[in-house]
Amino acid sequence: MAELPLYGPPKVGGDILAYCSKCQGEFSHVVVSMIDSRPAKVQCKMCKGNHNFKRIGDTKSRTISRTSTGESPRKRVVLAQDYWQQQMDLQKGKPLKNYSPKQTFQKSDVINHVSFGVGIVEEVKIDKKIVVLFRTGEKILVHALS
Repeated sequence: MAELPLYGPPKVGGDILAYCSKCQGEFSHVVVSMIDSRPAKVQCKMCKGNHNFKRIGDTKSRTISRTSTGESPRKRVVLAQDYWQQQMDLQKGKPLKNYSPKQTFQKSDVINHVSFGVGIVEEVKIDKKIVVLFRTGEKILVHALS
């Protein structure tokens, strides 16, 4: 991680530049916790919200388990956009549905969201929510609202 001369090396209680999804930008944060030499949790100085450390341009990664016959599961890291592409390849030929909170969706539906783009419904929750995999990662959306 490249350090910024204004902030110096990251340390707990120190300042760092991080992306805040609530404020929708990269702003000054206070480092709350670290894992090894990388900040893990930060607190935004503008909205006082605590969240995971993230910089603009960081790509989320997703850990998946693979098993072979007779072996214990091994984990490997796959970038969210690569996993999204793999899942999209499996869904070729499925109709694309425009997302609306009023519409009901099922697992494996391919949807088009105005802000997030094309995604695949990975899970339907019982409280009128769905988990959708987009190129940038998973999002939880509402559906089946009257």
